[in-house]
Amino acid sequence: MILQTLYIMNKVIFKSALLTLLMTIAVYPGAAFSQQQASTMDILAGHFSSVGNTDSPSRATTNNIYIKLFEGQWIATLYIPYPYASTVEPATITKVLEQAKKKTTTSSYLRGKFGVLKELATVHVEKFGYLEDRIVYECGSLAPCTIKLGDGYLELIKPGIINEHIIKYNHIVTQ
Repeated sequence: MILQTLYIMNKVIFKSALLTLLMTIAVYPGAAFSQQQASTMDILAGHFSSVGNTDSPSRATTNNIYIKLFEGQWIATLYIPYPYASTVEPATITKVLEQAKKKTTTSSYLRGKFGVLKELATVHVEKFGYLEDRIVYECGSLAPCTIKLGDGYLELIKPGIINEHIIKYNHIVTQ
């Protein structure tokens, strides 16, 4: 009886230890990945500019789109009218995003020249969270958007009716 009880206890302890080990292995790569991404790029510096901002997507949507991440898990998306946006310097874009964020403490849409633009632009400010190795936030789409960070860029993944839309944004840091 005692041997049978010891056998069962050892079996339970072994299964618990194995489960703990497997859970640690499953969780660790995600933590390591997010730490690795943070070390290769300061995501709070500068802003992100959509690849092809002056190409056909900008002409179709009539806007160039820029993204900036802020401390406190805030994200701002800037829409500058095209073709005017092609004349705006990268340092000005970062300044506009920072000015817009200073104007609000809640999620909001702001429209204005933000003290530096010649034409009106729109900024969407929103809180974001994390899901595994991705940033998740409300982007005015069918479902929340996600951001996957890379080395020197981010990929914005917007849900669509049939497929996801993946848009690459290059990291732009100005002095």
